[in-house]
Amino acid sequence: MFEFRPVPAVATEGFITDLALDFGEPLIGCCRFDSRCFYDALSDALALPFPAPLTQAVRKRRAEYLASRYLAREVIQRLGRPGFILGNAADRSPCWPDGIAASLSHSDGIAVLAATRQPICLGIDVERTMTTESAEETADILMTRAEKQRLRQLALPFAEAATLLFSLKESLYKALWPVLHQPMDFHQAELVEVDLAGLRARLRLTHDFSETFCSGRLLEGRFHCQDDRVITLVSCEANEKKPAHELS
Repeated sequence: MFEFRPVPAVATEGFITDLALDFGEPLIGCCRFDSRCFYDALSDALALPFPAPLTQAVRKRRAEYLASRYLAREVIQRLGRPGFILGNAADRSPCWPDGIAASLSHSDGIAVLAATRQPICLGIDVERTMTTESAEETADILMTRAEKQRLRQLALPFAEAATLLFSLKESLYKALWPVLHQPMDFHQAELVEVDLAGLRARLRLTHDFSETFCSGRLLEGRFHCQDDRVITLVSCEANEKKPAHELS
């Protein structure tokens, strides 16, 4: 469960509309932004320069970039790294400071970021709720027959449940990528439990990625639903061995 508390945001002439933090472990930040209020000079005003390739990107992409970098700086400075500017590796994955594990996501006017000094795998994702049509059309790609049955048993519209599953698997992929550097198919992990009251979920790997992250390993997830959005978080020990009871 996330407990976001509003914190003061730098004046950006309506671009950053609000900023909130969950001061738990990991530290989670969330900001909303209005792309209609974006203009290029904000990059200079916030001291967050655009990389050369992005100067030719569409306005929406530049706005997303600036908002997510603003959020990254706000969150990472609270872990003792003031003035941090997020860059990207050759594979476009984010480059976080040494000693900090973090994950970033953005979608249609909202950006979220989770960060910690703990040596863990960490993935966060935010999604706008699918339409019923999209959920039905993509069900076979996103989920197994057992997962579909499990989702239909939840006290949620199927579109919301499908979005939750999609987001949890995205968070899982993002958590494991820095360790494995392997692509992940939606069917290589399955959703096995959803606790709507506790806002928690459990996933199980169905594929052997490594000795540590092998078929049968269980991973814990958390989620937060608000308005038409879902935020999910998956975290785990990077070197944790699979318990014997998970082998069955």
